[in-house]
Amino acid sequence: MKQHAVHLILLLTLVLNPLTAQAGETGISYSSDSNSTQSSLFNVNFNATEQTQLYLGFGESVIKDDSGEITVTSYNIGLNGIADEQIDYDIGYSYWGNNNEISTETIHLSLSLYTEDWKFTLRPELQQIVLYTKNLRRQVDIQGNGFYSSIEYFGFNMVDFFYARSNYSYNKNLTLLNTRLADLFFSNTALLLSGSFIEKRDQAEVAFNLSGNNVLPKRIAVSYSQSLIAIDKSHSKTLAVNLRFDLSKNIELELEGGEVRPEFSNKLNYAVVSIRYKY
Repeated sequence: MKQHAVHLILLLTLVLNPLTAQAGETGISYSSDSNSTQSSLFNVNFNATEQTQLYLGFGESVIKDDSGEITVTSYNIGLNGIADEQIDYDIGYSYWGNNNEISTETIHLSLSLYTEDWKFTLRPELQQIVLYTKNLRRQVDIQGNGFYSSIEYFGFNMVDFFYARSNYSYNKNLTLLNTRLADLFFSNTALLLSGSFIEKRDQAEVAFNLSGNNVLPKRIAVSYSQSLIAIDKSHSKTLAVNLRFDLSKNIELELEGGEVRPEFSNKLNYAVVSIRYKY
């Protein structure tokens, strides 16, 4: 299923994007952290109708650990649009994982309500997680349910405020993956990647909108988030600064740098560079 979806994304990108070259956006981003993890992401969106947009994305991360390099692939496809003057929606599918080790498939439906100064968003999610045992190559299926909500205030001319909360529940006890018994059945790769599953996440951001030019940023944002990791009940905190620049009428540059502080391991620093072309 994964390979067919990747081929579909590439085909739609190559065939449909030139046909809609007057309305859309193409972006590329690259990130790296102090643990030698490197990630790249390509995404494109374009108008399907006057009020709907189709978006596609494909990414790859290379994670280094004691046993070598781990490659993680991700992709997504979805549709967003305007239901009326105050409500828009987003429905999508995403995949994340490593071949024959661990994978996550997620579908979501997002609804946003706009007022003059506020934006409210609700997004339920359904997850299908698969872990493969390392000897008999049997798969263990886990179902997850998530709920994301956010609120944004942009009533001031130069300052925006944003807060979001995510909650996830699973039909199996993921803390069992943090035991010595799990080492007998699952590979180090599967257990390492399972550390990305969360129970809760809170995020707050303050953004300053500036006039900007080719040298100065048009937007500066400071964000803080805290996550509760599902497998060991630890907390991870992230502090980040984000800058956006208008390099030209159609090209936007985004820079982000931050620090992640896991509760039971050393802190790490990361940086992200993104460039988007709007047409």
